[in-house]
Amino acid sequence: MATIRFEDLALQYVLSDEPEQERIVSEKAATAIEESTNSRITVGQWVASINRWIQPADDSNDDNFIARAKALDFLASTLEVLKKRNVSLRADQVQLLVTFFGSLFSSDHRAGVTASTKALRQLVGMKTFQPTLGDNIIDKLSKLGEDFKLQTPTTRLEIYELLLDLLQNPAVVNDLEYRHGNTCGFVSDLLDLCRNERDPQNLMKWFEILKIFLQNFSPSEDITSEVFKTFSAYFPISLREASTPSGITADDLKNVLRSCFAAHHRVANHAIPYLVSKLDQGDAVTVAVKVDILQTLDACLVQYEHPKKSVVPFVDQIWGSLKYEVRNGEIPDTIKATLKVIRSLTSRLDEGELRSFLADAWRDLRDDFSNPTYTAQAGRLLVAIAGASFQSFAIITSQAIPYIQQTLRHAQSASHKQELLALLNSILAVRSHLVGTLKSDATTEKGSGLLKDELFGDALFSEVYLPLWEQTSSAPVTTETVGILKKIMEGLAALVGQQSSDSGVPRRLCSDFTCEKIFAWLAGPSVVYPLEGKQFNEAAPSADQDIRDAAVAALKEAVPLYPSAFQLLLEQYLSTLKVAYQQQLALHDLPLEIELVANTLSEVGCSSVSGQGLTLVNPVSLFNVLLEGLLWMLSEKSPPKYWTAFICSIHISFVHVLETLQSQIGNSPQSQLQDITKEWYTLSVSDIQDSGAPRLDLNTPGNLHLVVEALEALKSEEAGVVYKKLLAYSLAIVGQLYRRFTTVHSQSDEAVDNWPRVGLSKDFENGPESTAEQDMVLHQLGRLATSVVRVLNENEQKALGLGKDAFILFHRTGTGSDAPQIDLPANTAGVSPVDEFRTAPLSMGILQGLYPGVLSLEEHLKALNNVCSVLTSDPSPCSDTTRAALDTTFTILSNKIRVEDDVSEEIRQIQHKMMDISKTLWKQDYETGGSGAIAVKIFRSILHFLAGDVARFRSSPEDHNALFKMVCHEAPLVPTMGRPFARLFGILVSPKECLEKENHAVVKRLSGGWVYVRAVQPFLKDCFPKTPAVHPDACNRAIAVFAILQHLRYEQYACDVEQIVRIGNMLLRWLSEAETGSEMEACISVLLRILEKSPGTIKEHLGGLISGMITVYEEYRKALGQRESETERKRRVVCRKLALEFFQRLPTSFEEQHLLPHRQQLLRPLSAACGDPVREVRRTALAARKAWESLA
Repeated sequence: MATIRFEDLALQYVLSDEPEQERIVSEKAATAIEESTNSRITVGQWVASINRWIQPADDSNDDNFIARAKALDFLASTLEVLKKRNVSLRADQVQLLVTFFGSLFSSDHRAGVTASTKALRQLVGMKTFQPTLGDNIIDKLSKLGEDFKLQTPTTRLEIYELLLDLLQNPAVVNDLEYRHGNTCGFVSDLLDLCRNERDPQNLMKWFEILKIFLQNFSPSEDITSEVFKTFSAYFPISLREASTPSGITADDLKNVLRSCFAAHHRVANHAIPYLVSKLDQGDAVTVAVKVDILQTLDACLVQYEHPKKSVVPFVDQIWGSLKYEVRNGEIPDTIKATLKVIRSLTSRLDEGELRSFLADAWRDLRDDFSNPTYTAQAGRLLVAIAGASFQSFAIITSQAIPYIQQTLRHAQSASHKQELLALLNSILAVRSHLVGTLKSDATTEKGSGLLKDELFGDALFSEVYLPLWEQTSSAPVTTETVGILKKIMEGLAALVGQQSSDSGVPRRLCSDFTCEKIFAWLAGPSVVYPLEGKQFNEAAPSADQDIRDAAVAALKEAVPLYPSAFQLLLEQYLSTLKVAYQQQLALHDLPLEIELVANTLSEVGCSSVSGQGLTLVNPVSLFNVLLEGLLWMLSEKSPPKYWTAFICSIHISFVHVLETLQSQIGNSPQSQLQDITKEWYTLSVSDIQDSGAPRLDLNTPGNLHLVVEALEALKSEEAGVVYKKLLAYSLAIVGQLYRRFTTVHSQSDEAVDNWPRVGLSKDFENGPESTAEQDMVLHQLGRLATSVVRVLNENEQKALGLGKDAFILFHRTGTGSDAPQIDLPANTAGVSPVDEFRTAPLSMGILQGLYPGVLSLEEHLKALNNVCSVLTSDPSPCSDTTRAALDTTFTILSNKIRVEDDVSEEIRQIQHKMMDISKTLWKQDYETGGSGAIAVKIFRSILHFLAGDVARFRSSPEDHNALFKMVCHEAPLVPTMGRPFARLFGILVSPKECLEKENHAVVKRLSGGWVYVRAVQPFLKDCFPKTPAVHPDACNRAIAVFAILQHLRYEQYACDVEQIVRIGNMLLRWLSEAETGSEMEACISVLLRILEKSPGTIKEHLGGLISGMITVYEEYRKALGQRESETERKRRVVCRKLALEFFQRLPTSFEEQHLLPHRQQLLRPLSAACGDPVREVRRTALAARKAWESLA
């Protein structure tokens, strides 16, 4: 290797101003030293290479200082590279270098400090560094004296880092202790050197140095006092954000300073009196500072060793100060921090000291419990003390519980009782926490007296909660008594969960009789009374909901602690609703309450679901009770609205349980789930059904107790397995409900084409007066099916044959879950025509949840053709309600059937069929007798087909979009019917549940833009009438355009927004006297969105738009007295509100000079609008008027 001249390297380093170049030079020098065969000579040459800059020169020249600093940095950087490579110099070389660099602190304050400190840090880290050199380095550093504070913050940071390296080196620490003893003379010099530090980043290091010194050395009392004075002078510390470019926060500084106070118990004599005296300054201390003091005191109490020396001497002083912070305090943050200190203080005391402290504390607290003014504060202190340790809990509660019971008996005010109950409840919560801690604590000797088991069981129930419940529940309900009832229920829930603290198997302290009584009480306001239509207290019905909510919250807490209670609640639910129905109790509200209470039960049942030990007991029990209730209602020939209530309840419960299990699976490391197969499904469902579950399809009630016993006998399983079993059983429930409410019409009765078809069951023979309620049952059952089916993955849907079940509605050739499906040829697939297609919602429900890959081209293309024939028939073969389900089915099939090249021809045939029918209908003369209503229905169905098709649009082949093109070009121009057709165009892109991603619809990201380019943009020019004669056509075209734009994102039509604003301005005038509000709603909604996104485009049309909006509001308000449908009335309200919203947003969208010309024109209409009969409209009018009045 060629000889390297260190002088050349040093010169390159000094002349370089690129960090990368400096690094390369340093690495070359380090390599030369590392590979040298004679390190003594090499290191000497390396050090001598900077002599030219070190020699005395004209020190008045700044260039000399810069060059000398760079030269020294060359040595420091080389040492840094050597240290990274774990290369050490010889001990004598290290010593010489330490001496050299150390000398620069006293001889070269301007140029040498930074580089010397950096170099010394590398030398300290080398293996050959001698610990005796540490004292020498500190001594040299101290020579900086007053020049230290003249150094830059970065240089001082290097010095602090060097000191940290030294004080964290055990060998150096031992040498310093040996040299200085407890006088620690070296630290006195450092305290003088650094006491004026103000830079945040440097303070972080300086405080850490002081902490380490206190922990690693044994200084005398005088030195300890000096160190304490040094860091306590900064307390409390704050920071201006502008002065922290380093990223150091005020909390960072507070934490590191706090660590100095808590560094060692030898500081206690100084720290604790200092902090307490700071705290006792009263109002002179801000809340933030007081919290800082308390947190620092807490850190001291927690971290000090030898509590008999560091904590016990100050117990009285701390308690005497802190008790008043809680007793008289009003700031929650301060009170919280104080209670934490008291808890920490208590936890550090043992035996005699603890008993003495608790005796003093009890004397102070006892009288406060009798004083309503201070009961809550005393309770907080008591809970903090009791929760500190097992011993403190046992000692203090043995005195407190009897006294609280006695005080409760003599308490006069409701608020006082409420505070005492809150205290009891908190003690119960603390005890439950301690029992949980005890289970994992192997060191504590367990025994029944450890947590005073005898005080927390039936005795507490009978002496406190029982008499209070009986007294309060029968008394007139006031705001105060509602509060008491809430606290009683909260306490009952906590009491149920109390367990023993002895060494045996944990047992419940309350007897089963007591627990069942508690749950009977809690079930009253949450389950029984709502179903019976009763109030918990008839004198104050307004408080009923509060009490009900409190009971539900208590059940959520209590049921997981006493699992069998859930079965008791289900039994009460079932028995109560039967009585309520038979005795005609509150029948008007009963269907709604059936749902609400079922929702409560699902929440309560799910509250016991945890990450481990999952079972199906609660979810399956709830489902079975709801099925049992539905079966009973059917046997009673109840109105269909009760069936709907139970189906909705099953739906709500399924969704709730599913979400809970999914969250558990998401938290589980084993998230891979096995697919459901046909065999596994059959086995899983049979296990539940054969054990006694109700079967509505077989009209057989179940035995709920047997099912519970069978499920409890099974081992707890992983969340994923329970999830799949629940899903399987839920699908079985859907299947049996479908089979219950439908029946197969075979060849011998109402068969069609000699093939079996599915119609409604005998349950629907109540007569035409209940048809609407019956249809609601079918629609809700279809929605339930969707929620269950869509959760299954594609492979599971295929394995279970759900594609075919969409048409045979889960009917089987036998009664078992493993029975094969009834046979239905592919060419007859479709919605059953029996009973006027009323089973359509059931087919729709299944299809909506299927993956596109599950649909069979052979079967579902035939079904699509079938639905097309039904919906394009004249007259319509079904009711409007059924037709809505068929329209949705049409959308689903057109969206999910995979349009491959070999399928496109059949799709085109269906489209051509609709084109031919449309042309025929559009040629009729509706003014002289054509059926306009059926034409609108058929056109709406065609749009539903296109909505599914355009969501997953295909631009080629072009003839695939022939129907879409024809509708867009011709429908708005159809004589007479163009207007009703135009307002329906929004169906193409309006939000639809069946096209949501969760239902596995095929929706392309650019579908909205594609529709705009094909159905809107080409026709914008046609919205401007060329002559008055074509005004209706232009109006219809504009209505169609805005019907679509209403459901598109602004970005999709932003390129034509100026043209759209012009059209909107004209449309406002044309529609101001329109019969329907849907057209106006679409127009104003789009204009509002444009005003939000691009107000500049509206500026030149401001006058016309303001006049148009005024006319809209006035005309739509005039129509208030007219006869109109509820839907149209609501639309007119919406239009009035939207017009006023337009006015409200103008002042925030434009500068005043653009609005002032219209101010007077607008103020009077806005004042009139403030008297609108609809509250929401009035609120918007008031806001708009305020905005316009504020204009100068």
